[in-house]
Amino acid sequence: MAEYTPQFSSFKIISKLTLFNQFLFWSILFLSIFPVVAKDLCENNNLSNTINILNIISISLFFVIEILSNFILIPNAENIRRDDFIDNSFGSKFSPNNSIGYFDNEEIKKGLYKAAVNLFENCFFTYSLIKSITSKKVISSAIVLLSIIVIAYYGFKEVPFGLTLLRTLFSANLLGLLIKHLILLVRLKVIQDSWITLFHNDDLQTNTQKYQSSIYRYWLQYESLLSKISPGIPEKIYNILNPELTKAWEKMKINYNIKI
Repeated sequence: MAEYTPQFSSFKIISKLTLFNQFLFWSILFLSIFPVVAKDLCENNNLSNTINILNIISISLFFVIEILSNFILIPNAENIRRDDFIDNSFGSKFSPNNSIGYFDNEEIKKGLYKAAVNLFENCFFTYSLIKSITSKKVISSAIVLLSIIVIAYYGFKEVPFGLTLLRTLFSANLLGLLIKHLILLVRLKVIQDSWITLFHNDDLQTNTQKYQSSIYRYWLQYESLLSKISPGIPEKIYNILNPELTKAWEKMKINYNIKI
């Protein structure tokens, strides 16, 4: 269990913004559906304009937070994470404050082999966590997209063009996020399988230079994938599954003969 990670504070902010965006997400859904299912109530109490204004503000704020997180906060947090990874693997000092207990391979000598082990562990954890939230992602996205379709059929013709456009962009963004998540899941599985194949070689530790091109290749594949699609693992999910995944990783180290 990690005692300290230098990227924690950055990801903590990202996590809070993600939770707020989830609140906006469901608020937008409610504000989009309510005028359709309670048309008479809205018209009799002049609520339609107020709801439309709130919807526009919520959708706009949703996009602003998405841009802030995806293009500023997440890249910065990932840079901090990578510096800490390199320090832990090779003994460098790129990060002013290194993680404590984040990697479960402290018994391994620093160098390229330890980098490979750390990368294997990172890939295993990331893939396992992404896999654990996939069904929830699919179900929630399906519910919202179906709701948008219903709104499009019954309500778009009766609302302002600008609000219709924003709702359309919102649903397109949602579908895009789901597609990215599924791509991330599939690609992580491929990269993890590559690491498993590599660690089947009995001389990987004693003759690491022989396999350095494969190590660098899988390393670049993993990092380039995360630079394009952030995993976005909720902190709550990570905290719940981390002890179980840590035990599973220790078993994998035995299975693949990962040792000092």
